[in-house]
Amino acid sequence: MSKDRTDYLLNIEEVLGPKLREKLPRFAVNFLKRRIHEEEINDCIMKAEHYCGARFFDEALKYVDITYKVRGAENLDPTRKYIFACNHPLGGPEALIIGSLFYHIYGGGFKVPSNQLLMNMKPLAEFFTPVKVQSKSGQGRDISAKIAAMFESDEQVLVFPAGLCARKIKGKVTEMPWKKMFVTQARKYERDVVPVHISGSNSAKYHFFSWISRVLGLKMNIAMLFLVDELFNKRGTEFTITIGKPIPYTHFDSSKTDIQWAAEVKNMVEELSKDNGCPPNM
Repeated sequence: MSKDRTDYLLNIEEVLGPKLREKLPRFAVNFLKRRIHEEEINDCIMKAEHYCGARFFDEALKYVDITYKVRGAENLDPTRKYIFACNHPLGGPEALIIGSLFYHIYGGGFKVPSNQLLMNMKPLAEFFTPVKVQSKSGQGRDISAKIAAMFESDEQVLVFPAGLCARKIKGKVTEMPWKKMFVTQARKYERDVVPVHISGSNSAKYHFFSWISRVLGLKMNIAMLFLVDELFNKRGTEFTITIGKPIPYTHFDSSKTDIQWAAEVKNMVEELSKDNGCPPNM
């Protein structure tokens, strides 16, 4: 076991930090390890031929036996810098799938705004730019600078404008309203926007705990504890990813507000799913 490889292993106790470890009983720590599949994730890292960097996306998909097919790849110009705006049905597989796709098209140069928790996935940490997904008090100077650097870079940028995974509302899997940041940044940094749809949805168990969190008014969505479960439960699944035609950044003019433009792009993404042969998930 090489030192380089072990440096990339997930350590839940390290993620929790000393103060939280002292407060939590041992059974709670062990529960978190099982829910986040610490052992399986580390087994994947140890068995992967490429245990870090862009090639790890393929290794991770292979380990969890997830495949995908692509529609609309011909819409992309490999020489252009884009903002890819994608629906967020699952919370894990879509990032791995699009990461794999980008590796094969662009060689791995891309960034994804994400929550701080994903920064602890060391094999893929280089692709994530931390944001405060549900923050109402702004991002802070350090995070804002990292976001600006991400859009100024030569790398592709993937965003999930909903911020949160799709929820089940009135019996239907429903994408949350899209935030406007990607529209504002597209115009500011002169990046065309590519609408992207990915199939799939989380299990009834996930949606039940998400509903319970809302009913109880919890600050934390306890369903998030089961997101890695959802990933491993998708073994043997083939997903469909559909890529739409790029939208010129000049399209987002003053005739609508940025939040209205974001809603329009969301509708475009939903349209992409109409003939993919998969159940609706927006």
